[in-house]
Order: sequence, then C-alpha cells, then structure tokens
Amino acid sequence: MLSFSEIAELTGAILEPKDAQGGVVKCATLAFATESDISFCMDEAAYGRTRTTKAAIVFVPSNFTGWAGEAKVLARVENPYTAIIECAKILNKKEFAQGLIHTMAQINPHASVLGSVGANSIVEAFCSIPPGASVGDNCILHSGVHLYPDVVIGNGTVLHSGVVVGSRGFGFCDGNDGEQIEVPHFGGVIIGENCEIGPNSVIAAGFLEATRLGNFCKLDSFVQIGHNCIVGNNAIFCSQSGLAGSVIAEDNITLAGGAQVAGHLTLGKGCVIAAKAGVTKSVKPGTRVAGFPAVPIEEWRRRNFF
Repeated sequence: MLSFSEIAELTGAILEPKDAQGGVVKCATLAFATESDISFCMDEAAYGRTRTTKAAIVFVPSNFTGWAGEAKVLARVENPYTAIIECAKILNKKEFAQGLIHTMAQINPHASVLGSVGANSIVEAFCSIPPGASVGDNCILHSGVHLYPDVVIGNGTVLHSGVVVGSRGFGFCDGNDGEQIEVPHFGGVIIGENCEIGPNSVIAAGFLEATRLGNFCKLDSFVQIGHNCIVGNNAIFCSQSGLAGSVIAEDNITLAGGAQVAGHLTLGKGCVIAAKAGVTKSVKPGTRVAGFPAVPIEEWRRRNFF
C-alpha cells in the first residue's frame, strides 16, 4: 500500500486537496479503477473518462483544468505516465507461493513447473510455468511453451511449441529528460477455455489490467496479440496476423493470414479482416474489410478489379 503522502514524495506530485488523507493498494486504468486504486490521465482525449472514474487518486498533467469524477485527490505532475509507472513498480512487487500440481497431471521431468497445473493436463519437455502462473484442467502444453507470472490458462486449452504467454508488451514512454523509459506490464494474461494457440505465437501481458482471450479462440502460428487487448469468444487468427496494443475484438471475428490491426481500435462482432489487410480504423460488426488502409471489401474490389 502507498499513502497519498508517499505518492507525493515518490513522484513530486502536487496534491489537490493538499490535506488529503488515505492510500491505495494498486494501479488501474480510469475505466477499471476503484476507490482503493490510483490511476492516470495523459491528455485531453482522456479527460472525458476522468468524469466517471472512481479512482482514489488520479495523476493528471500540471495544466489539467477539469475534475476527475469521484476521485478524492488530483495529483498534478509533469508526466502522469512516468508517475504511474513508478507507483506500479512498488505496488506490483509480489511474492508467489509455489503452486500445486494435481496428482493426475503428466509433467515431463525436463519441464520447469513452479506454478499450478490442473487435473489431466500434460506439460511436455522444456516448458516453463513459473510461480504465479496457472494452467487449468485437461490442457496440453507442447514442448518449449513459456508462461510468465500472472498468466491464467483456462480448461481444455492447447498451447503448441514455442508459444510465449505473458511477456512484457512492447511499450516505451518519453521520460522527463527525453530518454525512453521501459513500460512494465504487470497485468498478466487470461486465456479462456478450449482455446488453441499455434506454434511461436505470443500474447503480451497488460500494463495494469490483464490481456484477455475468450473461450474457443483459435490462433494459428506466428500470431501476435499485443498488451491490453481484449478478445471475445470464437476468434480466429490465421498465421502471421496480429493485434497491436489495446484493441477490443468482439466475438466471432476472423483475421486472415498476415492481417494486422493498429492499436486502440475496436473490431465489431463477426467482422472479417482479409489476408494482408492493414486496419487503421475501427471496423463495424459484420463488416468484411481488405487492403491497406483497410476498407469494406466491396469497395476494395471495385478499386482493384474494375
């Protein structure tokens, strides 16, 4: 836990009101924050979301002129992003107890298993399941799968060789002196039930909340799911497709081979992204898009074949 005064001392923040008392137990984004959390707001595009946050304290830029919803305290700093990172590093220090391996699980002696593995699961050689990672019942981890702490694998899910789940997302921010500061990702990954993750695919951990993959999702080889993505049920990702960070993908979406989606977009329910497409804008439910930048497939065909 960090008290408000400790937060001010750690980050150099100016607190409003100055006599605020209290503390926080974790960091969270504005949308998910509760009265025991600290959050941050970077720019005008996010100011609207500060009106509804329930965070106890919110880092804001020094020139912020609004008020942050039900937040008890505003913390004015030069760079809210670097301030939340400093707090997250302290609040996310964890001691993981060694997990339990169910007696009915099959664990290859050349696997490293310190997390928990459920009944009837199979963990093949050279897999790594660290403390804080959890594998459900009836799962298969083929050789060379690597999980990170705060990863949860749902029942019946299959991970093929070379899969990495929970590695740090690719994130850097500008420090006060212009240097690139590595953004830690403490949120972990939650994968649903009966998914299949193809060889050498990677699912990155979220920053403050988990990256999520729903039930019955099927990923081919060399698929990338960026940090903080939220993917619904029954998603299909063909080989070499991927999502940049913070994409929301609703149920029943399909990405064909090599399709790529830029960050902070929404893919509506049942949409289809054609092979090699580059998506730069959100896609409406049920829409099929193709090309770069991706447009409705009928328009793309008119442009290219008539």
